[in-house]
Amino acid sequence: MARPRITDHALLRYLERHLGVDVEAHRRDMQRAVERGVEEGACGVLTEGLRFVIRGRAVVTCMRSSEPDIRTGRARGRRGAIDE
Repeated sequence: MARPRITDHALLRYLERHLGVDVEAHRRDMQRAVERGVEEGACGVLTEGLRFVIRGRAVVTCMRSSEPDIRTGRARGRRGAIDE
């Protein structure tokens, strides 16, 4: 029997409503962390051990800055990223 798939939306609502996580407060924290990088056209921002990946004016993912690139297994580059 296949396990049920949990959508990102359902997981987010679970975190908010069951665990009491203030998702919007975390969104504002992320916005403050990447604001300068987005304004300067960076493709990423490194801050507090995290790398926020930016496409256009949107943050598309967040990962530990020490995580290797899953495609190559090597450390990720810093070209175009801004340290905060």
